[in-house]
Amino acid sequence: MELQEGALVLGIDVGTSSVKAVLVEPVSREVQHSHSRDTRAGLQGESGAQGKEQDVHQIIRALNDCLTALPRDRLRKVSRIGVSGQMHGVLFWRTNQGCQWINSENLRVFEPREVSRLVTWEDGRCTTDFLSSLPPPQSHLNVASGFGCATIFWYLKNRPDFLQQYDAAGTIQDYVVSMLCGLQKPLMSVQNAASWGYFHTRTKTWNMDILQEWGFPVPLLPTVLDAGSIAGKTSYDWCGIPQGAEVGVALGDFQCSVYSTLSESTDAGRDKGHLLHCIRSGVRDVL
Repeated sequence: MELQEGALVLGIDVGTSSVKAVLVEPVSREVQHSHSRDTRAGLQGESGAQGKEQDVHQIIRALNDCLTALPRDRLRKVSRIGVSGQMHGVLFWRTNQGCQWINSENLRVFEPREVSRLVTWEDGRCTTDFLSSLPPPQSHLNVASGFGCATIFWYLKNRPDFLQQYDAAGTIQDYVVSMLCGLQKPLMSVQNAASWGYFHTRTKTWNMDILQEWGFPVPLLPTVLDAGSIAGKTSYDWCGIPQGAEVGVALGDFQCSVYSTLSESTDAGRDKGHLLHCIRSGVRDVL
């Protein structure tokens, strides 16, 4: 579906140390406004010195502050939102209780509610010995510490009671998309799924047989969509962005950074029609 004349696309990146937002005119691809905000979300890891965790409340507070710093008259023109963020990491939440929507300074924002800490891509709790005890994945990537599935396996072995508190999981950017759209089950792009491990990129499926055999809590795994897919629409006005704005399934920051360097439509073997589709969708696909 084509964007209406005058509509804007909002791009968001939820990074390890900061949140960035940019308003783009989709036809000219001209950046109209941008803003960034440090998250200051680092926490002492629960697993000791090797643990790298972040406070999700701080991240979302920085996200809301970043958005409210943009011109409100421009935000009212946003009809599509693209989200990227730090890959590999994982957080957990409870369906329908992952956030609450509140009014703040005459704007509606959401705040985390029943959520865990974010275990980031830098996490080192999964030692070499622990990783060698896991089943080999059917994937082009070996499982490493900081990968979502490896972290879930660690909790399964060391703190199974922790996992019983939650029924949903994803990357931090998947969480943002889920909360914006009020999703009953998290959606994840093939980019982020590959970064979790135990995902076959050719069939675009999780290694279900392997994971189930080893007692992995497969109901936590998000449903996977192609990069460039629309995950849903904003269920509330958000920081002045109208309810009903389309939200793309969250993408990986690495793929998005590569996309921004392409100068020709044929770079990286992508055809012009595919690239135009991604631009018009308000998201960037470069798996």
